[in-house]
Amino acid sequence: MELSPRRQRILFAVCREYIVTGRAVASGALVQVHGLEWSPATIRNELVALEEAGYVAQPHQSAGRLPTPLGMRLYVRSLVRPPPLRAELRRAVDVSLSEPVHGPESMRVAAQVLSEVASCVAVTFVSEDRGGKVSQVDLVPVQGCRAMVALTLAGMHTRLHPVTIDARFAETGGMLRLQERLRGLCVGKTLAEARAELSRLWAEHEARLDRLLAESLRIGLWLCTAAALDPLWVQIAGQRLLAGQSDQTLAQVLALFDDYHGLAELLCQLLPEHSLEQARAEVHVAAELRPALAGVGPTGPCVLSGMSLIGCRVQPAEDGRTAAVALLGSDRMDYEAAIPLVEYAAQALAARTSE
Repeated sequence: MELSPRRQRILFAVCREYIVTGRAVASGALVQVHGLEWSPATIRNELVALEEAGYVAQPHQSAGRLPTPLGMRLYVRSLVRPPPLRAELRRAVDVSLSEPVHGPESMRVAAQVLSEVASCVAVTFVSEDRGGKVSQVDLVPVQGCRAMVALTLAGMHTRLHPVTIDARFAETGGMLRLQERLRGLCVGKTLAEARAELSRLWAEHEARLDRLLAESLRIGLWLCTAAALDPLWVQIAGQRLLAGQSDQTLAQVLALFDDYHGLAELLCQLLPEHSLEQARAEVHVAAELRPALAGVGPTGPCVLSGMSLIGCRVQPAEDGRTAAVALLGSDRMDYEAAIPLVEYAAQALAARTSE
């Protein structure tokens, strides 16, 4: 829905007030605190329209309005270029990454600094592209629609990836047909080649995909994304900051902190890759925080109400390594400060990784 300038100003004022106070915002407060020139009655009418469009919500009849995830995403996107990172924060990041990154210990201080500065969970990781061609793909039934895909790259160990299969292919005969189609699509190619070919086929045949090919492409695309990167070094700091969150799906993210491969896979699906010179942070608010191909991975959709993720992923050189920095915290985080912090830290980490 295209918002009028007035409704945009009112919505963004609600978002800013929510970030500062954490409480529902009344029309009178918008006039007094944010200096809006319209009467409270006019603002109330506009808030009703914003609520009908899904940008704000009213917890109960006598309360003010809270921004919805849709409203918060629109507000964050309006921050075209946040202000530059403050000099003292740049120095803190530089000191924490004063040495070349050659192992997990060299990132520990950086993760702790980011977590303390932003009051969020901070994740730093360096990963490496897994080279070699796919030599074997096997689909092993587990239970019902659950299965394990065993992927073997030439000269490397086999890795297992849990997936969810469409119920129509859960029987043995369907699994075998799906396995043969996956082998035909992936075997003999590198993961990058297979992913490019699968994406091309998906775009080419999207309007007329048969069910077997559609399911093969869906699993193949996720599999190539999930297996493409091998997390060499990961550091996480500030998990205690999530202790107060009550959302039941938080357990999925906490479990990822114990599974470095799963954490790296999720972040790489959420964060597009940038060059060292053009690093740009991605912001995912509440319901937007989920794997790109939801339902294929081991936990399915991962939706965290009331939380946001800001991350940046950079490929520093031609050596196939990727550096990433991410902050996970409340949807009330200071986006204008956190976005430049993540971008600068990702660039600094990538630069130290390539040394």
